[in-house]
Amino acid sequence: MTGIKNLRKEFLFYYESRQNPNGDPGFENQPRLMSDGTIIVTDVRVKRTIRDYAKSKFKETLFVDYGKDDKPVTADKRAEEILENLKGDVIEGLLKKTFDVPLFGALVTIRQKESKKSSSQEEDRESGSQKLTGPVQFGIGRSVNQVQVINPMISGRFVGKEKERGEQFSTFGKFYSVEYALIKIQGAVNPMNLDKYLDDNEAVQKFLGAESKLFECLWNGTNSLVTRSKFPQRSIFFLEVAYDSAIYNDLPILVEEDGAMKGKATNLTAHPLKFEKLMAALSERKPKVKGVRVAACRELTEDAKLLTRVLGEKAIPQELIPTEDPSWLK
Repeated sequence: MTGIKNLRKEFLFYYESRQNPNGDPGFENQPRLMSDGTIIVTDVRVKRTIRDYAKSKFKETLFVDYGKDDKPVTADKRAEEILENLKGDVIEGLLKKTFDVPLFGALVTIRQKESKKSSSQEEDRESGSQKLTGPVQFGIGRSVNQVQVINPMISGRFVGKEKERGEQFSTFGKFYSVEYALIKIQGAVNPMNLDKYLDDNEAVQKFLGAESKLFECLWNGTNSLVTRSKFPQRSIFFLEVAYDSAIYNDLPILVEEDGAMKGKATNLTAHPLKFEKLMAALSERKPKVKGVRVAACRELTEDAKLLTRVLGEKAIPQELIPTEDPSWLK
């Protein structure tokens, strides 16, 4: 397990939205607008995208999900549905039977069940909490550009509450969207968060299997969100750097955006991302760099090819992921 214990990954993901990428339920589901005119997207939203795609495409079992009857349940109830009982190490069981716990970890508060009439029927389980901080974590995402929030009034064909004297009227409501947002997400992978489970080969293999699907779930999952509040969204650029026993957490600084993208941009500029600082830093860190993976939308394909070509000339292992390859759609 020495290799995985030394592995560290950092990644950067950009996607664009012309809808409501992460509404705030406490404020009429409005985009989460900041004082500088940008919007934020929570890590919870990003993880939900990954989970939903894994469930839909790969038929994976999720811990953070509705119960078997498609209704919300408590964490311990969901764990019990998956494991059949909550005896022993619940986290270990979830690591081996779910897709999301090996990636994002879990917190399970176990409530002691009420004793049954016969002492022989009492539940043999301890109350308390079991927790694992997941190896894969995301920072709060933020739009590169200042956004214009759109708030059209909408009406429904179905009527609302019946009025006096039998009068009925169509219902009206508010809907929030953004004209355009280029959103930037930072993430990291640190297998050491698996803690004692790093010595459990089955748990490690489950993590490696889930982590190998992470990019597809993020990239294609973002593109696949065809819902009223999320369509249209589009994955724009992905960068992953794998290091040997090193953590820098500076990819958002090393990849710079075109100045025109930081105003009230309504579309991608010709070359929205700049990689000069990135290439210089990776060249200096070459002894620690195990590999670089890059993916780009159609407009940024030539920029991505240039980046990987320069890295190759510096003898840094790199890969350009074919995002429009039909094999991704199988």
